[in-house]
Amino acid sequence: MAGARTPTGLPRLAYLYHPTSFPTFALSAAAEGRCEMIWVIDHTIPEMEDMTRLLARLGTVVDIGEMDDRQAAGAIGEHEPAGILTLADARLTTTARLAELLGLPFFSSETARALTDKFAQREALANAGLPVPRYAVVPSLEDAAGWERLGTEAVFPAVLKPRVGEGSRDTFRVESLKEARVLAEQSEAERPGRPLVLEEYLRDAPGVVRQGFGGYVSVECVVSRGVVCPVAITGRFPPAEPFRETGFFIPAALDEDLASAVIDAADRSARALAITQGCLHIEIKLTPDGPRVIEVNGRLGGGMSEMLTIAAGIDLYPVALRLALGEDVRFSGLARCAQVGWLLYVHAPWAMHEVTALAGIDALANWPEVNEVVVNRGAGGKVDWREGNHGHVFSVLGAARDHDELLELERRVHEEVRIDGI
Repeated sequence: MAGARTPTGLPRLAYLYHPTSFPTFALSAAAEGRCEMIWVIDHTIPEMEDMTRLLARLGTVVDIGEMDDRQAAGAIGEHEPAGILTLADARLTTTARLAELLGLPFFSSETARALTDKFAQREALANAGLPVPRYAVVPSLEDAAGWERLGTEAVFPAVLKPRVGEGSRDTFRVESLKEARVLAEQSEAERPGRPLVLEEYLRDAPGVVRQGFGGYVSVECVVSRGVVCPVAITGRFPPAEPFRETGFFIPAALDEDLASAVIDAADRSARALAITQGCLHIEIKLTPDGPRVIEVNGRLGGGMSEMLTIAAGIDLYPVALRLALGEDVRFSGLARCAQVGWLLYVHAPWAMHEVTALAGIDALANWPEVNEVVVNRGAGGKVDWREGNHGHVFSVLGAARDHDELLELERRVHEEVRIDGI
């Protein structure tokens, strides 16, 4: 499908929307002057009803809830889109199937599956010759032979997590097969039939990152017509237990050789998954044996465009839209950063279940280094460490002159804001 020009002369882009994904107004602003948005929604998704009226003011709304793929493709096709996109992991495979039916560029269904199924992704990376940790699908609780086999093949410590999931939800470090079994039983009781995977824990490489920073990074990539272009390497602060992300910053504090090795790992993983067009967020652990791919995400990383805009004046939201429309968008190398863009996710203590107060939060907005403060769980808000990154109490976005100032700002945020709760 070639797509029709609108009365404004702009192409239409079908965007499969999810209410908990990327900020609506940022996407709408990115589309201005570039394309007209077709907001493809599914009314059966919780929280979607609250957003429908807003989306109708920002473009055309097409509801594909309770439709099969062919019906949905027909409803979207009536508007003659020139491209299709989603930035929500939960909508990736559906978008891939619709793209094939509509004849629009996007990830293939096989690639979309590998981007959302952690076992399938490990298989694809291993088959392409990339070094990967040991991994296995966790057998059903009734499969005694499967558990016996897992006990002989698994390496501990290990990481137990849903086969399909994101944001470190329900992700655990386990020290033994017995512990893995107990957690698998709990998972089955809470979410019957949800498949799990068990992966060897990737250890930190001592001395490769600066004190105070985490031992893993991500590479923000643009892939255009088969050419993989790394745009930025994002550093991390150490995670909160067990794997809750606490903060990010662009650029990462890596030496030239390590940065080159990280970029090479990202490039090889993108090629292993046969990705030819789109934005990628590739997480990489810095291990004693060199960089190892944690996960390839077929979308922008959360907060990455905002940090990159602060650090280097590059907004990735318009880039994602242009790529979805089939444009050839390339970068010649890592962005030149004039300062450090940073984003902190501040979590409640492990045992806390409810926030009762946030002392000192209002003062953060007055700091000259802070661009934005967002409260995610205010007084009365329920918190659960199993929600992973999504369960953070508040976030802070800002700018720092350098990594020294960044470390000081991170310390001050945690020192001056107190999370009270029960």
